[in-house]
Amino acid sequence: MPAAASLLLLLAILWWPLVLPLVPSHLQSPPTFITLNGSRLNHLLLDTHSGHVYVGAVNVLYHLSPDLQVLSWGKTGPKLDSPDCLPPIDPTDCTQAETTDNTNKLLLLEEIKGGDPLSLIVCGTVLQGICEKRSLENVSQVLYKTDNPVDTQYVAANNPRVSTVGVVVEQKGVLLMLVGRGYTSKGPGGIPPITMRRLTPVARHSAPAFSHEELGKLVVGSYSEYNNHFVKAFHHNNYVYFVFSRRDVWGKREYRTYVSRLCAGDPNFYSYVEVPLCCGGRYNLAQVAVLGYHREQPALFVAMAMGQASTPTPTDRTALCVYKVEELDKALHGAQLLCYTQEGKDANNKEKAYIEYEVSSSCLKLPQDSLNEYPCGGEHTPSPIASAIALEATPAFTWTPPITAVTTATEVGHTIVLLGDKNGRLHKVFLHANGTGTKYDTVEVDAESPINADLLLDSTKQNVYVLTERKLHVAQCEKHLDCHSCLSNRDPYCGWCSLEGRCTRKMDCARHAQLHHWIWSYGRERQCVSIESLHPSIQSREEQTQVSFTVLQLPVLSKDESLSCAFGSLAAQPAVVMENRITCQSPAPEQLPPSPPGNGECMACVSSIWPCHWCVKDELCTHDKSCPRQHVIYNSRVSVCPLISPRELSLPRGPDSCPCVWALQSSPLVPVGFDSELSLQGKNLDIFEVMLICRLSFHPIHFLYLLVVSSLRLICVCVTVQLYDCSVGQSDCSQCRAVAGNYGCVWCADETPGCVYNQSCTSGTMDTCPPPLITEVEPLTGPLEGGILLTIQGSNLGQSFQDIQAGVTVAGVTCRPLPEAYRISTSIVCELQASANATAGPVVITIRGSEKGESQQMFSYQNPQLSRIVPEKGPLAGGTMLTVHGSQLLTGQRTEQSSDQIAGLQAFLGSKPCLTFSHYDTRLICRTSHSNQTGRVPVKVVFGKAERILDSVLFSYMEDAVITDATPTESFYGGGRLIYVTGQNLNVVQQPKMSVSYEPRERSEVRRRRYTHVSVRNRLIQELCTNVTSERMICKSPKVEPKSRIVRVWFEMDNVHIDFHTIKNKPFTYHPNPDLFQLNSESRGTPIRFKPGGVLAVEGKGLTLAMNRDEVVAQLGDKECVVKTLDNTHLYCEPPEEQPLALDDSDLPRLKVSLYPVSVLMGSLAFDLGPVQYDNDLHSPVPLAAQIGLAAGAAVVVLIVLVIILMYRRKSKQALRDYKKVLVQLETLEINVGDQCRKEFTDLMTEMMDLSSDVGGPGIPFLDYRTYAERVFFPGQKGAPLSQNLDLPDSRRQTVEQGLGQLNNLLNNRLFLIRFIHTLEVQQSFSQRDRGYVASLLTMALHDKLEYFTDVMKTLLGDLVQQYVAKNPKLMLRRTETVVEKMLTNWMSICLYSFLKEVAGEPLYKLYRAIKYQVDKGPVDAVTGKAKRTLNDSHLLREDIEYCSVTLTVLVKSGVEVQPCPVKVLDTDTITQVKDKILDQIYKGAAFSQRPAADSLDLEWRSGQAGHLTLSDDDVTAIIQGRWKRINTLQHYKVPDGATVALIPRSQSPLGVNQFYQTGEKTPMLEGEEEEGLRLWHLVKPSEDPEIPKHRKSSMRERERAKAIPEIYLTRLLSMKGTLQKFVDDVFVAILSTKRPPPIAVRFFFDFLDDMAEKHGIDDPETVHIWKTNSLPLRFWVNILKNPQFVFDVQVTDSVDAVLSVIAQTFIDSCTTSEHKVGRDSPVNKLLYAREIPRYKQLVERYYSDIHNAVSGCYQEMNSTLTELSGMNSLVALHELYKYINKYYDQIIMSLEEDTAGQKMQLAYRLQQVAALVENKVTDL
Repeated sequence: MPAAASLLLLLAILWWPLVLPLVPSHLQSPPTFITLNGSRLNHLLLDTHSGHVYVGAVNVLYHLSPDLQVLSWGKTGPKLDSPDCLPPIDPTDCTQAETTDNTNKLLLLEEIKGGDPLSLIVCGTVLQGICEKRSLENVSQVLYKTDNPVDTQYVAANNPRVSTVGVVVEQKGVLLMLVGRGYTSKGPGGIPPITMRRLTPVARHSAPAFSHEELGKLVVGSYSEYNNHFVKAFHHNNYVYFVFSRRDVWGKREYRTYVSRLCAGDPNFYSYVEVPLCCGGRYNLAQVAVLGYHREQPALFVAMAMGQASTPTPTDRTALCVYKVEELDKALHGAQLLCYTQEGKDANNKEKAYIEYEVSSSCLKLPQDSLNEYPCGGEHTPSPIASAIALEATPAFTWTPPITAVTTATEVGHTIVLLGDKNGRLHKVFLHANGTGTKYDTVEVDAESPINADLLLDSTKQNVYVLTERKLHVAQCEKHLDCHSCLSNRDPYCGWCSLEGRCTRKMDCARHAQLHHWIWSYGRERQCVSIESLHPSIQSREEQTQVSFTVLQLPVLSKDESLSCAFGSLAAQPAVVMENRITCQSPAPEQLPPSPPGNGECMACVSSIWPCHWCVKDELCTHDKSCPRQHVIYNSRVSVCPLISPRELSLPRGPDSCPCVWALQSSPLVPVGFDSELSLQGKNLDIFEVMLICRLSFHPIHFLYLLVVSSLRLICVCVTVQLYDCSVGQSDCSQCRAVAGNYGCVWCADETPGCVYNQSCTSGTMDTCPPPLITEVEPLTGPLEGGILLTIQGSNLGQSFQDIQAGVTVAGVTCRPLPEAYRISTSIVCELQASANATAGPVVITIRGSEKGESQQMFSYQNPQLSRIVPEKGPLAGGTMLTVHGSQLLTGQRTEQSSDQIAGLQAFLGSKPCLTFSHYDTRLICRTSHSNQTGRVPVKVVFGKAERILDSVLFSYMEDAVITDATPTESFYGGGRLIYVTGQNLNVVQQPKMSVSYEPRERSEVRRRRYTHVSVRNRLIQELCTNVTSERMICKSPKVEPKSRIVRVWFEMDNVHIDFHTIKNKPFTYHPNPDLFQLNSESRGTPIRFKPGGVLAVEGKGLTLAMNRDEVVAQLGDKECVVKTLDNTHLYCEPPEEQPLALDDSDLPRLKVSLYPVSVLMGSLAFDLGPVQYDNDLHSPVPLAAQIGLAAGAAVVVLIVLVIILMYRRKSKQALRDYKKVLVQLETLEINVGDQCRKEFTDLMTEMMDLSSDVGGPGIPFLDYRTYAERVFFPGQKGAPLSQNLDLPDSRRQTVEQGLGQLNNLLNNRLFLIRFIHTLEVQQSFSQRDRGYVASLLTMALHDKLEYFTDVMKTLLGDLVQQYVAKNPKLMLRRTETVVEKMLTNWMSICLYSFLKEVAGEPLYKLYRAIKYQVDKGPVDAVTGKAKRTLNDSHLLREDIEYCSVTLTVLVKSGVEVQPCPVKVLDTDTITQVKDKILDQIYKGAAFSQRPAADSLDLEWRSGQAGHLTLSDDDVTAIIQGRWKRINTLQHYKVPDGATVALIPRSQSPLGVNQFYQTGEKTPMLEGEEEEGLRLWHLVKPSEDPEIPKHRKSSMRERERAKAIPEIYLTRLLSMKGTLQKFVDDVFVAILSTKRPPPIAVRFFFDFLDDMAEKHGIDDPETVHIWKTNSLPLRFWVNILKNPQFVFDVQVTDSVDAVLSVIAQTFIDSCTTSEHKVGRDSPVNKLLYAREIPRYKQLVERYYSDIHNAVSGCYQEMNSTLTELSGMNSLVALHELYKYINKYYDQIIMSLEEDTAGQKMQLAYRLQQVAALVENKVTDL
């Protein structure tokens, strides 16, 4: 039992078994239960119609009968999945996908009210929580599932730890499912907490099953903020309720429990309302809930835990609170009424109801009857409504540890609550009328496992289903056998049914309503029915009397009922009842049963509790106090006389006065055949006056009884004696002498020596015994290490163990005898000791060091060895027959023994035993056992204490074989059909077999008759499988007796047995063997005549039941008759043109047909169908002329028919060919896209791996900080202030610099700076470009004081917030319309520069390189910038341009040497494009600014020694057509693949096309030719003018038609998107990852925005979200994504920029709060990333949420960071700023003078001083 207990404990950790208790048929029988191994169980469902139980587990579904027999089961997982990817999962697209367990989240019945259930609804965590429907009869059968779900079909949470609840309701005859699910951080975003789902697809909506499209949903502003943890969903009356906990966003942001309600028929959620629950004030987190009844009223029972501070984490302290549904509905109704009619406020104008979930709605003041008019709301009513007033309840029961399960039952109007806790205990609580609970029983179910929340009562309310390991009853009244135990247990279910005499539930007691009939432990009278004051209590059986007694709690009887008295088993007689006193007549003496045995003896009689006395001489026990023959011995308990007298004291009394023989003085041993005298002791024997006689009585166990009797009757049993015979069992001298001395046995030396009693030996005894004699020794070999047991048989092998204890040697080595196995004189078992070397010798036994005996047999010490094993691998399940080869393997074994008697020899594989089957000297064969893990293990064989380990060869445990398919599934009884099996690890098995168990026909017939109890043994037949590889093997179906009943078909692979029906979900079927009839059925043996050129027709039946044409071989003589057609009744074969030779001695060949042939005519079923004779008669009875005429006529007819048929078939097949052509084209398109995407990604990853070696520090061409700041501050401007010097004459320089220094001091005055900015912004001529420019100049000027700059920026932003709050706060920071908005852009750029370099720079650079690599691999139009490979449909080169890749050998000069460098280009590339690609390859690791410009070099094609041709975009060979001139390409020059080229410095400016590039700019500007009236084109001509000639309108229509179906070109975009997806993901994750702390500037600024929102009373989270998006992603990151040249020293071409624009737009879409919807009219770029944007949205939300929940940014830390970044002062920036001061000088002076504080600080005067110095301006100084 301890071992079993440990096992259960282990199972409790590994498994969550299901237990169902059943009421036992008798009190000792245990309840029925079942353990479902291997899977953690999640949910339990009871079908009340059938009583069947459904269990949802991880990866499995179970279907159980009411008595828990498994009816069916089905797998739901694991599946290839990732929560980050949307189904269907493609490993190439979703690289993080892995095999994932499917945890069951929802298990519901699809049933219409009043009807039978339709299906089982099953939802799991994989594939984004999609659902499916399964059959209720067989859960492995899937009735509905979707292979390509849409985002509206994601139902359950994709995280096993996130809750999901659901309930099915019926609305107007349509079944709907309402689902509540928590928030998950991974996967698609935008799934509301509560949704309504349709269970059947609706054609008119084109909405699939389980979709929430066009149905109600609970819309929330922030999914992460409103992370509802759902506990329960239930349907009551016409409402659906949800119980959940979440943060109280409206109040103190503490976590609370809520109950929400909505009308079951409300498809729009207009009626949604929720109310918080309060449980004792401290318990706030709901754990489990159930709808039950208390005092016959519906009530909600909720177990709540006490939360840890302000977190959703529960503590161990829990309480049960009960809420009446009536009060709950009242609270919900009140909140609705307030929000409908009172704007949510009460009479005191306090807000009691409000709109929750950040919805843009508000409580209204509608008419008072609005709620009555619209009980389920309407479009004009506010929703969702939340109550600010909690519904309170007092805890009915508190408990630690946490309560994990709750259910209720009602018993005779009383409420019983069953509570399961975390420690695996089930508590029974009686809920009193006042709402308090009393725990009356606790059952420990499993101390190691919590009880699952699904705690269900069956339909009878008698049993409870518990997801745990032990069985359990709701009530166990039957176990109480008496009234006292029934009432003392205080089980509210149980009471004592008085007249039925049993402990029952109240309803089980027939007359429970009448007084004293059912006594309850909680009732007023808790006392059992009992009898008191019985008189008389003792009465002689010889007399009759009246017996009366009093009964407490006597049940009330009706008038026609009466009581009877029954004494024992005697017949009852009427009783007289007076109130509670009953009188009965005692039975007559003759009716009483005999006295019990024992009262016929004196001592038993006088010591009994009854007043009985013993008459000695009469040997009579009587109640009379006198005896007929005098001499009475009185009972010790009874007084003889009323008064005790001296005479009475002297009377014999009690057991001590009885006569008795009580001891034996002499020895109890009595030898047989001799007279022995026995001496006895007794007392009170003088009573008798006669002689006493002794008699011996034999007893089979105790040998003999000695009985002392008188002449009358037996007196007493006194003693036991023992008779013995010395000769029995003592066959030799040693055995005889070993007998104990008190027996007197000796070895007598007569003519026939033997063991006798000493008095019968006349010739003298022997004092010594003969020497030991050894007759047999087993075994005769042993290992050198010893350790085996040696058995020695013989005689005179000692008289005791001490005689031979040290006297046994084997081959000269001591052998230690075992005392427990020693048999005196005949047998010794000793343990063999170790020997130093291999030796041999006899066994010698020495008796006490003197007498010796030596065996004739010789014992040998041997050294067994192991050499090899066959096979060297096997499955984990074991069962492999392993042969271990070696030498002397019989060491230590008996010479003759069966396989099951092998002792002292054990084989092991690692630590696992290998059961030995057969054993030989050079090999042993054992069967491997099961192993828990794969791996290689050594083979070990143990011979006693000797271990031999084979280290050189290890045995490999490999994964078990798995069969995934086996076809065909049918065979004839004759067997032999080839079954093609596919699977995994099939070659691990040593001998795979196909096995069939069947019951022969005659036995099945016997069993079908009336003798059904006859047991028959099934027959087994097996066939070995062949051609075994890892994934395939071929098995032959075994041959089975015809008409047998197939019991089972399976594949046996060592210990792995796989039933055939589990592979294909259908059994393997045997059919009757087919029949083939003789060719000449009329005359068997007579050949049929066959004319060459025809076919042979063979008739039969049942030919295709289990066979196809390829499985038949027909042989005509020595040649094959080719089978052409096979149907169920005919076989047609085509014989050879010439008659084949016969295979036997006959003249004619015979037709033989073989079914399932392994080789020709070797099949399991073969038929000889008779001989065939070819008809070779060339003489025709028809004349030659007639033959010719007939042939010609027939030919004409046939020709006409053929022409008609051909014409018809040609027409009909033409349409079919066209249709198939379209199908092939579409299929080819799909395959090509997939193949292209994979190939492109592979090529790209190869390129990026080469890039990775250059990346990491110097490999990424980061711009220095100054250049970075210049490009960000002044985008697109040449000659930015950072790169200029102060251009002043020397005479003025010092004065101006002094003035600029004073200006710098003025700018460091907060009041001046703010006044200065505000003054500029109110000027009408101060343009938006000026605002940005001034902001950047200020950033440069104050760069050395970023802390001050930040403070001013915050002040200005505060003013900006004030402005937008009055208008529309959501528009703030959307554009750069003010100086401060550009200052914010610059500030972010400064603060995030280090983050760019350290974190985001590498993935961003890789994305840029990946885009450039992909774009350059396809044609790019040099004029329009359109490319074949792009993400931007407006920049997609739609025309099919024929191009091919060309590898040029570029001569690169490296020092003095010239190195050839291969460069891949396209033959359609312009010469400039070729030069760019060459430069990209040559200067791959260098910055763009450090390499020569393409227009400064010429491309020279070199062929041979003197063949040098300079190539250019435009020369005299350029092709001109009308107004169009085409730019030259390699194709134009006919440059071949492998051509040698070189880049040489350009000697002069080329004519024609001039290209001007600026670093970082994108498109070349083509000039020159345009002025001459010629229009340039490269790959396609730009669109024509609106005026199109008529003859070209048709081509234009074709072009428009092509543009109208962009789906054709969408595959190019998809291919590009799929190739770049990994790099896009890497960039987004790097920007938005919360795995590392976000930049301090971001935390600092986001906290500032939160403070601003709070300050201005903005509680709309969407507004703050928009502010954050506009300030960081939109203002900074989108700018960087679109312009990598801001960060890196690279060139961004127009085609690359088009791709970056799509990615940047995707980033923008991911940061918005609006729901991401796509449709037919959506832009292509949104369609491209439609599935990724929800995932990116979750990244953004989590990023914002984590920053919000993190510790606020430390100002000191921010200031220190700004100090480190400071240090860029520029006089040029101050000088540029002064230009604006000069321009608006008067306005600025006026503004400063109007400000009181400015006057005190003389700001206007100081500015005038600056003007005088810088500009020498005359002022009023």
